[in-house]
Amino acid sequence: MKESDLKKTTWYNPDYRSGPNGIGFIHKSNGEQILISDSECGPKDMVEAKKQIKSSYLPTTVEHIPGEFWKNRNIFINILKNHGVTHIADYENYSEIVTLDTYIKGLK
Repeated sequence: MKESDLKKTTWYNPDYRSGPNGIGFIHKSNGEQILISDSECGPKDMVEAKKQIKSSYLPTTVEHIPGEFWKNRNIFINILKNHGVTHIADYENYSEIVTLDTYIKGLK
């Protein structure tokens, strides 16, 4: 899949920035952005998000994983699946955009 095709689907990208807003973002074709956070990174809800994130970068909603991401990977995977994520743009770990199934195999 080409990066330009991502606008037609629901996709996820991890937030590897120094001082990340959360674990990463789900991007929907309708423009919604869902921030995924955990107990160690990011706000737990929109109330906290509005306090921590500039209004121009606010997500549409926050999906919070209780506890630490790596210990709760199944919750993370279910969030991706429940939102209909089909592709992942994780350029730190993959040289191209990958399918959700490929990404999940890499997490286990």
